[in-house]
Amino acid sequence: MFRLILLLCLCGVAAPAWSLRCGSDIVSVGDPSLLLRKRCGPPTQIDHQESRSPIRRYDPYTRTYVLDYQSEPYDIWTYNFGPNRLITRITIKAGIIRSITTDGYGY
Repeated sequence: MFRLILLLCLCGVAAPAWSLRCGSDIVSVGDPSLLLRKRCGPPTQIDHQESRSPIRRYDPYTRTYVLDYQSEPYDIWTYNFGPNRLITRITIKAGIIRSITTDGYGY
């Protein structure tokens, strides 16, 4: 069991986090993206993504229910603080921080 935990720690697997420290400030899940930009500055990279969720809706012309998809855009902000800190990826939906994950060390 100890070897498995050690292996996971050394592999650089993305780990979830609840907050991010930028200098003496902290941003957390649930904070607005404007606060993130104010406290941590602009991200190194912004990726625009889109998820699709199936929804069932009634079609009055055919009088049946049809399967449709609802698009949900979101952004992933990447912060690279250099070789002494972990790269941090922050998922933002509707202007709110939804998740914070860390990966390997920056460059």
